[in-house]
Amino acid sequence: MKRVTLLFTLIVFLCISMLYAQDKPIPPSIIKTGVYHGVSAALKDLPVLTDEEYQQLVIKGEKKMLNRKLKERHYPYASTSLPQGPDPVWQQEMGKTMSAKATEINISGQTSPYYPPDANGSVGPNHYMQTINTVYTIYNKTTGALVAGPTNLNQLFSGVTGSEYNDGDPICLYDEQADRWVVAEFSISGTNDYMLIAVSTTNDPTGTWHKYSFDVADMPDYEKFGIWRDGYYMGTNNSSGNDIYVFQRSQMLNGLTAQMVGFNNAWRPTTIDGFMCVPPLDNDGPFAPEGAPGLFVTINDDAIGGGSDELWIYELAVNWTTPSSSTFNRVQQLTVPAFDSNFGANWNNIKQLNTTMELDAIPMVIMNVPQYRNFGTYQTIVCCHTVDVDNTDHAGIRWYELRKTSGSWTLRQSGTYAPDAHSRWMGSIALNGNAQLGLGYSISSSTMYPGIRYCGQSSSAYNAGNGVLDITEEVIQNATSSQTAYNRWGDYASISIDPTNDNTFWFTTQYGGSRQTKIASFSFAPPPLTAEFSGTPTTVCAGSQVTFTDQSLGTPTSWSWTFEGGTPSASNIQNPVVTYTTPGTYDVSLTVGDGSGNSVETKVDYITVTSITANFSGSPTTVITGN
Repeated sequence: MKRVTLLFTLIVFLCISMLYAQDKPIPPSIIKTGVYHGVSAALKDLPVLTDEEYQQLVIKGEKKMLNRKLKERHYPYASTSLPQGPDPVWQQEMGKTMSAKATEINISGQTSPYYPPDANGSVGPNHYMQTINTVYTIYNKTTGALVAGPTNLNQLFSGVTGSEYNDGDPICLYDEQADRWVVAEFSISGTNDYMLIAVSTTNDPTGTWHKYSFDVADMPDYEKFGIWRDGYYMGTNNSSGNDIYVFQRSQMLNGLTAQMVGFNNAWRPTTIDGFMCVPPLDNDGPFAPEGAPGLFVTINDDAIGGGSDELWIYELAVNWTTPSSSTFNRVQQLTVPAFDSNFGANWNNIKQLNTTMELDAIPMVIMNVPQYRNFGTYQTIVCCHTVDVDNTDHAGIRWYELRKTSGSWTLRQSGTYAPDAHSRWMGSIALNGNAQLGLGYSISSSTMYPGIRYCGQSSSAYNAGNGVLDITEEVIQNATSSQTAYNRWGDYASISIDPTNDNTFWFTTQYGGSRQTKIASFSFAPPPLTAEFSGTPTTVCAGSQVTFTDQSLGTPTSWSWTFEGGTPSASNIQNPVVTYTTPGTYDVSLTVGDGSGNSVETKVDYITVTSITANFSGSPTTVITGN
């Protein structure tokens, strides 16, 4: 009996322990209202940076040397970490599928006065906007011509609290669903720390912008932004906590008073004084389903945080009506093939030609910008980070595609791209509407100056989910010098997808020895024209609507739908909405054309329409008085 009792007690204890070990949503640690500072002057009318102003920035940058306090890295579990040998998903050969086009637009971006440049940017309907520490420029995306700037970024934020410092770490994104632009930078030199955020008033970034300041809890270092249906989400490197934020997008788009909700992330996979930013997912294409919480993702290297090599996924559910009821939670720890982010305790990681100076690999974080896409019947996440493929400071880019049809996220494919002896790092990856992956990155070694290249995955390899970047590597920029003055490199780089065709990739990053940057666009051979679609929802009550989303591959220019039992019964628009009034099961057919051919997809009994029938039960139906 004692043994049984003891066993029972142990089982109860273990059950209780497991219960309390589960992650539980946490409430906000900070709720504030931002300050609206009105509308900016048109950016095309702001003064261009003078040579004297640029030299002042250079002097300021040399004094500041951003993020000195984060110089040491710690790997407390290195002796037991995996892998003990080469990277298990190491792609050691370049892809052999040829790109249909060479680089399309390839223009010189800005030369940064700072180490690191923090080069990033985004493409919109007609423009490309680039930000660096601490300047913006805007280009005509068709010709590459400069149409605004280079101008000090704080000119955009003129009159905003904290803008006088022009502190940097800028971010630029295009909000596709709103057809607007978003720019942010931090202000950390005054009494309080602020995030300065601006939203364009139209889709023309050279025009006017709504200006905001948000008083955040502490230095919002290395901030990363993502656009989501219900907010502009942000993750920062903040060792004292309060590192996760969301800002009220709907209000900011209209120049109205906007709230901010922040959280102290209880699940940061790093040593207590280590560098760690948990970035939000940026939603490309159609939005996530209504009510879906904002997503964040990061890596757990077992050499740093113990456990196993994983991707950690988080959800932020914001409630703008009652902000205090908003929640943040780590919802999944997804095991991935073992990886090694240990390049040593400092920033001397990547070799260069003709110098002993080595460059920072920034190996401890997911690179800018992790991407989310909603394809109707499934959702995807793609992201990447830098790893050492063979324990010799030989850098490669580990990338992942996650997929979700229902329930939890699963790892669909992953790989580590390091096809020769050169190091590749500072990657940025995205998935376009043709089911093709594009990856841009820096490249360097003891026999090569640090340049810029890209590669990708074809739609056939993507559909196979084989973890191979099969599209041949191409050069964006070869360099003629190495960076010898300092080891900080890049910090930011970014790839974005042209919203006008959901196909072309645009990439910007640093190269060479003088903090120069490039902006380049590229695309791959389109896949064969293939009709595909989804409907949401596929089971409805009579009188309800179904939204159909075209997911065809190739480059369709015409759409012809037929909807059995639906109103309308036919449509020629790309993404129609159809009402079903009579119970039954119905076929849906889509024919797409590209001017030279057609493709047809018919889904039999795809839509189920049910009648509304009132029904209930009670149990028990006979009770004793008082019960």
